[in-house]
Amino acid sequence: MEATISCPICGRNAQSYRLLPERGNFTRVSCDFCGFYEINSLSSHYLHTLKGRELLPYLIMHIRQNSSRQNPFFLDIENWELFAKIHKETSVLNKLELLLKLAAQRTDPPGSWVSFSDNDLPLVDAMSTDELVYLLQQMQELGYIYFEQTNTSLKCIIQTKGWERLQEQTISGIPGRCFVAMSFDHSLDEAWNKGIFQALKEDCKLNPIRMDKESHNEKICDKIIAEIRQSQFVIADFTYHRGGVYFEAGFALGLGKPVIWTCRNDEFTDDKVHFDTRQYNHIVWTDPQDLREKLGDRLKATIPKMG
Repeated sequence: MEATISCPICGRNAQSYRLLPERGNFTRVSCDFCGFYEINSLSSHYLHTLKGRELLPYLIMHIRQNSSRQNPFFLDIENWELFAKIHKETSVLNKLELLLKLAAQRTDPPGSWVSFSDNDLPLVDAMSTDELVYLLQQMQELGYIYFEQTNTSLKCIIQTKGWERLQEQTISGIPGRCFVAMSFDHSLDEAWNKGIFQALKEDCKLNPIRMDKESHNEKICDKIIAEIRQSQFVIADFTYHRGGVYFEAGFALGLGKPVIWTCRNDEFTDDKVHFDTRQYNHIVWTDPQDLREKLGDRLKATIPKMG
């Protein structure tokens, strides 16, 4: 049953409903500021420890941006800190890219004004209104937008140079942004959390994007295609040989984007790996630590470092 509550993360008014007992008594929350996510009482309590309070703004950024991709975030005490740190170290250049992309999404038709408010802060990894204003000012200096600020509003119009920058992103991708295609079977959770994610974010300071969709091999989600277009490169893990992973790797190749191929060793056999992809130089891994080390080495050797 739906109820009005205080958001367990930000404290604003939110809507919630309790999920089925087999989901572990999790509650789904929909908050205008944080987005929508699932949380249990233990996680809610843990978030407001000293460490939790420090990282809450960054966690909100992660949840809100997942929500904007129609991807609800499953929050537990094991994963929240990991995902909050994705946004704690976002560079100024990446924040500018997020803001320009958001302005483009809201522009209809071209040449029209786009407005921003404090509610948009999590969407661009900004901590305050002052930072949002700074980012808008920097975009204006770069010639991407024309910006106006009044006592009550922040608004901009995207200029030709801004549209050119967006076109460059579509063709070559945002520097440092990596789309990860893989099975979302729970047996691979550690391969993601302790292997791929750590190699990308902690070891190489890159930005991983993973779309947690259980199945999309018959009708590919527009969001997935959009994310691949905006990524600099793709990591495709073929463990369990999901059809969607083959599609996403092929789509990236068609766009001319680098693809790093990985597969767990027990799944990398002649009777499982498709003959069309067997020719590619796969990283064959045994456990999450092995995956992290081998992937980190490959990334450092083949992917240009972000500025």
